[in-house]
This record gives sequence, C-alpha cells and structure tokens, in this order.
Amino acid sequence: MKYLIICLLFFGLSLANTFAKFYDLNLGMGLTNESPGRYQTDKDGDKSLFNNRFTLEAEGSYRLGDSETWNLHGTGGLLWPGGEVDYISRQVYYLNSTVGYMMNPHWELRLGGGFYLTRISGDGGTTRIRNGAGFTNFPIPEEASISRNVTLNAASNFEFIDDVSFRVETFIFNPVNSRNRTFNIAFTLRYHFGDSLWRD
Repeated sequence: MKYLIICLLFFGLSLANTFAKFYDLNLGMGLTNESPGRYQTDKDGDKSLFNNRFTLEAEGSYRLGDSETWNLHGTGGLLWPGGEVDYISRQVYYLNSTVGYMMNPHWELRLGGGFYLTRISGDGGTTRIRNGAGFTNFPIPEEASISRNVTLNAASNFEFIDDVSFRVETFIFNPVNSRNRTFNIAFTLRYHFGDSLWRD
C-alpha cells in the first residue's frame, strides 16, 4: 500500500503543471520536536519532551486553477543527522504533499500527507538501559535499517513580511491507531523566491 501511495504522489506532482501554475519556490529552516513525551531518550529512563532537531526544507508550490485561494505544495526535508545517544546514528528524511487554502493574503491552512523515512545504524553489541525499576541489556544495531511511515500532515503558514513566512506543522503517525499514535511538531522560518528565479 505504501508503494502505491508513493507512486500516486509522484504521478500527481508530475501532472500538476497540466492543471496548475507553478508560482513559488521556498527554502526553510527551523526545529522539529519528535514524539514529545513518548519515548525514552537515555539510559536513565528519561523521556523526550523538547528534543528539538535542526530541520532543512525545500518546497515547490502550484496554484490550482485560476483562483489564488487553493494551492498544492510539495515539500522535501531532512533533520540534521545525529541521535539522542552516542552509540546510534539516525538520519531522517521526509516528503510531503499538502493542499492549502488561503484564509487571507498572508495566512494559509494546509492538510495533506507524506512519507517519513528514518535510517538507524550502529556499531553492534549491547548497552545496559533502565527498564522500569531495573536495567536490561538492549541490542545496538549492527547494520543500517530504514523504517518508512506514512503521515497525516496539518500546517499553518503565515507570511509576516514580504517573501518571509513562519510555519507550524504537525506530522501525525498512525492517525487511526490511538495506541500507537504519535506526532512531531515542526517550526520553520522560510524565504520565498516566488517566480523571481525564472521570470524574464
């Protein structure tokens, strides 16, 4: 199912030029808070609350039809490589596609979906980690593995000065499964090139 959604996403974006007009390219940087309060982050049993990771994004935007009210956005991003612990390396990449509705000329609400890829690698062996009242030896990955997740995304984008906007976005994992549902929150500051890079 995931591969079908990926194919449909890229197929839809490749056809976007036939029914929409490309109007903006923007770059963003900011912070992403992954799964606040959900997972253990160190050997002493502490859980993540504000585990902000530096984030970089690039985005292309289309106007749907002749109206400036509805827009289609394709976003690619990465979290700065690293991990919460020194014996595991994590790299995170994601691709999102959202539909936006302009509430006014400066404020847009967005809803869509995406793919969230996490690559984890380590040196192998085990490490002793707190598990409830005691400690347990947990394995450290010896070979790289990649997890793939489909996300539901909701965002609010506000352009507060010309060509500069601020975005708050939520990535919801397992949206229909209350037991496994988690979310990330991203805050990014963006610079909009508009069509200045290709306009005559």
